[in-house]
Amino acid sequence: MKNSNTAAAFLILATGFAPLGAMDLDFAGSSYKAAPVAVSAPAPVKTRSAAPKVKEWTVMVFINGKNNLEMAGLYNVNKMEKVGSDANVNIVVELGRMNGQAAGDTDLDGNWTGSRRLFIKKDKDEEKITSPVVHVSSTVDMGDYKRVVNFVNWAKTSYPAKKYMLVLWDHGSGWMDPRQQPKTSEKGISFDDETNNYIRTKQIGDILKESGKVDVLAYDACLMQMGEVAFEVKDNAEVIVGSEETVPGMGYPYDLFLGALIKKPAFNAEELGALTVEAFKMFYDAVKKGAQLSAIRSSKLNDLGVKTAEFAALAKEVNDVEALKIARAGVIRYDMIGEASDPNMAISFYGDLHQYAGLLANALKGTDDKALALKAKAAELQEYIDKEVMIDNQASGANRLGRALSESHGISVYLPPAEVRIAQEKLENIFEGKYTDFEFDKTAKWHDYVTFLYGVK
Repeated sequence: MKNSNTAAAFLILATGFAPLGAMDLDFAGSSYKAAPVAVSAPAPVKTRSAAPKVKEWTVMVFINGKNNLEMAGLYNVNKMEKVGSDANVNIVVELGRMNGQAAGDTDLDGNWTGSRRLFIKKDKDEEKITSPVVHVSSTVDMGDYKRVVNFVNWAKTSYPAKKYMLVLWDHGSGWMDPRQQPKTSEKGISFDDETNNYIRTKQIGDILKESGKVDVLAYDACLMQMGEVAFEVKDNAEVIVGSEETVPGMGYPYDLFLGALIKKPAFNAEELGALTVEAFKMFYDAVKKGAQLSAIRSSKLNDLGVKTAEFAALAKEVNDVEALKIARAGVIRYDMIGEASDPNMAISFYGDLHQYAGLLANALKGTDDKALALKAKAAELQEYIDKEVMIDNQASGANRLGRALSESHGISVYLPPAEVRIAQEKLENIFEGKYTDFEFDKTAKWHDYVTFLYGVK
């Protein structure tokens, strides 16, 4: 991991951080059952009459609060206003709200609905958003990826910069996109309760293909730092920031990392990625909540896929059943299903790739050439993740089972559950698309390996 010590030291000097009190906000799920509503098309990009100044950074935050996270959205915008834009950094937000959601509805800050685009300015009022509203839509589908495209195009035109950070803020559940039903469960990212729509995994890649590259793509959402998700955006984002685990309801500490960026706007993409991770750890250490975040290099992902494919091929060839069982049972898993349905996280099918490879290698009994080759390949994969893929990876505390989140090494993948209560075919039948359509699988051939693991009894 590079840049982490520098980023952490600078963060302390730049912010003089003092922890804030925790708010009882949760990024766990809620029901999706609102009836569809008519939605206006994204507004055309508006430009100013005079050419705006090109700044060092424009930070664009797309906040879909049209669900049970409405209050969390207001909270995070108020934290951004503790810093505000300046002569070198633009901070712009699209915030969507609605009324009538089953949980989390609030009438704070005027109880307006639809969406507002804000140019974030500094203020001292943490209870009220005072930044100027620069665009209003009375109806909006925040679950339509084209809305994000429109927002990014508008921001780049109206607030140009040398470097761009895009934050996608909402519920998130990694790569799994379910078939759309009248009542949609929370998978993918950016769930709009009013329109019953959400942004699919491959559509995240479409956002950047259609709006252009960004230097940093960050997910202030649960479970998004996965190989399957990262491969969809790797060609259009230099750095990807996200969590393998669920993200606490307070989300990113925007006042911390944006405050440090204001102090040093010359940060490059990797430095801002590391800064975001270090600020996240500092905040959650202080408020004593379990959390994990990593920043990864997109340029290294293709070789990660190749090395993963080589590891998987050897593991299938060696076929040490007991070692495969040990690794599958022992790998840290992430809370994608929830305590009510999965109290021991035994049916979660997201696990840490680095740790899984190490557990399998350590459990091998054989000493023949193939077993030794698999051990070497697992070590090579782990080293590549640590030294090449990771810019920074940090964790605070433990998950809800008491397991240290420091066991996470920064990127997760699809792994069959420790307890198979549902057959692979039945599980994958709820997916909207085929796993083999993901760019990750085209390189890593991971679905073949997952199918092989389902057959290990």
